[in-house]
Amino acid sequence: MVRLFFLPVILGALGIVLDTQNLQAQSKPYVVTRYYGGGRSGANLKETILNTSNVNSSTFGRIFVLPVDDQVYASLLYASGLTVGGAAHNVLYAVTMNNSVYAFDADRPAKPLWMKNFNGTGRPGVSTEVGQYCTPFLDISGNIGILGTPVIDASRNTMYFVTRTGEATGIVQRLHALDITTGLERPNSPVVITASVPGTGEGGSTITFNPLTQNQRPALAFAQGTVYIGWASFCDTTPYHGWMMAYDGTTLSQVGVHNTTPNGMMGGVWMAGAAPAFDASGNLYVSTGNGDWNGTKNFGESLVKLSSKTLGVLDYFTASNYNSLNIEDLDFGSGGPTMVPGTKYVVTGGKEGKVYLIDTTNLGKMVPGDTQIPQVFQAVSTTTVPSATHHIHNANPWWQSPQGLNMYVWGENDYLRGYRFDPTAKRLVTTPFAVGSVLPPLGMPGGMTSISANGSQTGTGIVWATFQRAGDANQTLCPGILYALNAETLATLWSSTGPNDDFYLFSKGSNQIVANGKVYLAGQAKYISVYGLKAHGVAAQNLAYQKPAIGSTPCSGNQTPDKAVNGTYAGGLDDKWCSSDPNPWLTVDLGTAKTISRVVVEHAGGGMEPFEGNTVAFKIDVSTDGVNFTTVQTITNNTLSISTHVLTPVSARYVRLSISKPSTIAGDPARIYELQVF
Repeated sequence: MVRLFFLPVILGALGIVLDTQNLQAQSKPYVVTRYYGGGRSGANLKETILNTSNVNSSTFGRIFVLPVDDQVYASLLYASGLTVGGAAHNVLYAVTMNNSVYAFDADRPAKPLWMKNFNGTGRPGVSTEVGQYCTPFLDISGNIGILGTPVIDASRNTMYFVTRTGEATGIVQRLHALDITTGLERPNSPVVITASVPGTGEGGSTITFNPLTQNQRPALAFAQGTVYIGWASFCDTTPYHGWMMAYDGTTLSQVGVHNTTPNGMMGGVWMAGAAPAFDASGNLYVSTGNGDWNGTKNFGESLVKLSSKTLGVLDYFTASNYNSLNIEDLDFGSGGPTMVPGTKYVVTGGKEGKVYLIDTTNLGKMVPGDTQIPQVFQAVSTTTVPSATHHIHNANPWWQSPQGLNMYVWGENDYLRGYRFDPTAKRLVTTPFAVGSVLPPLGMPGGMTSISANGSQTGTGIVWATFQRAGDANQTLCPGILYALNAETLATLWSSTGPNDDFYLFSKGSNQIVANGKVYLAGQAKYISVYGLKAHGVAAQNLAYQKPAIGSTPCSGNQTPDKAVNGTYAGGLDDKWCSSDPNPWLTVDLGTAKTISRVVVEHAGGGMEPFEGNTVAFKIDVSTDGVNFTTVQTITNNTLSISTHVLTPVSARYVRLSISKPSTIAGDPARIYELQVF
């Protein structure tokens, strides 16, 4: 009998990749790492509650929200049946750009089980300190604290993450290890991240890690007792390099360092926030973006195989048109690598919209025409929107469906496409087995996708996807939308357009996770949204939902105040309150006095109108009698399509928006698609 302990070694010798990190908690639905496991399949195959028959607008929707203190760019993590505070909980973990870590009961709206902030005596980094090449830097707005997705060692209940703080000495990045049951730091935690390597790329003989310019965007990874961390830059502001570092999970001592371009520049490890992928031997695979290449020390535009712990270069593949990719800003490493389940292959995709199928036992280095690798093909159609970009900004999920092994690709300016792996030819069939019917708005980043299913059972496979519902999320905060699609046919099952289903602002690079019949989704509006079967839900947390509303004269008889409290933006251009009166106002009556602490306003862009029409200046007023109002917040320069306003808790029955500047465009009316109160 073969014991499980030895199985990865045997499979490794056969050249077969196993998603080893999923073995840590087979009996529990843990989500300890981005994209579910070390192979980055992007699939939770233990979902026994949600399926294609009950995920629909009648039975499925948002069941509650959880407030946090700042934007969330990282993906969420989850642990089942964990003892916290003496009781068992399913626990949801979230990290914010304020360097805060939250542990929530994953099954109900309540205060955090624990919450810790790691600013210390400093503050989060801020977006105005970085990205000078793109001044103003708009890829990130506001704080830059914990950006990369953490990772959990389930065997020790330990979470690892990187903070970014502004201190008297400048910007400092630290690796933290904490107990996920208490939020307390483990011994030896934290450590300041430093590194240097020999190299001539910056004019001297040594390249030193710069915590100000290096962007810790990729998700952290954990394997064989070792934590792995990657970096790129902020908007290609040089000098920068791609870095990978390895730390012992117990001592937090640094055990390995790799710089992708020590004798050159750039070569960032971006991967749209994805994590390195592991093979059965514990070697890791990272893809790099624009940067210098020479095949000896510099590995821009490449997939690099690094040794476990020491991070030595074992092998590499470089796209033969790497020079053109550099010139045209078509990063090879815009997507993350994924292992093809049950095979010796790895797949990755880049900004050309091409997918590369590569043999992990022989990556092939660089050969003109890429003829040395098993396959490369155009997976994102260039004809759907011919004049647009066709980037892949996500790792591509895999599912062993009843019909075969499927890979899913949702590139920019294209439909979701499903491709099937031919086990005989050991290639992907380049004609999709299905194409979805939903086309995202023009712009970045395409669909952020994952899979839930109950093994390979028919009728259980669901593709979950988020993207912007309006605008281009490249350098703008955009309203978002969540879709569920049948993984066998790509038919649309559900979308977050129903009442109170909105998750507000889209967080690019943050994948939804599915566990125990619930879908958890982070966003940039300081909320975590939780979706599930409505029978398991709670009373609407939006206190303004379907409550009486009045306002100044509407633009038309269809654009009345009640449209701003119906819980949805999805009824078209008339599904809003609009007023052209001077100093327009909108008031909702909550029915009785309630203690309120947050107000969410969906402006013109929230209804998919041009963002220039978003309300610029307004006040939030509250009253207990409807006559005497007190201003609790004044906003003078809003640009967001959906704005979240955190208030000092106050008792109020009436909440009023008093608008002084309805738009950036002179003469525009006030337009409010939703006024929500929590």
